[in-house]
Amino acid sequence: MTRHLVLKTAAAALLLTGLSGCIEGSSLVEDTTRSTAKTVVKTVINDKFPGVDADVYVDCIMDNAETGQLVTLAKAAVTGVDDETVQTVTEIASEPETLTCIAQSGLSGLFG
Repeated sequence: MTRHLVLKTAAAALLLTGLSGCIEGSSLVEDTTRSTAKTVVKTVINDKFPGVDADVYVDCIMDNAETGQLVTLAKAAVTGVDDETVQTVTEIASEPETLTCIAQSGLSGLFG
């Protein structure tokens, strides 16, 4: 995904976050934050681990990320991926639940 598209997605997330007080419920803001964070996670996986099926890792990382981590990752869409971003992705990926998810997803892909 191009940096331009990531920045546009992030800008939309920030706009929606700013308007969140005007929107009943926060599901739209949460969905936008998750979507933006997912784009950043995929970028990190593709950059740091070229050749792997990033989608398997991304889905497991997103499913096991805490809200604060998702916000940090979504911010990286605006500020750029840095060492903190990579560290956040690595921390989530290192959690036992995430590792189990990755292992199970990888195996299900083999036996489809």
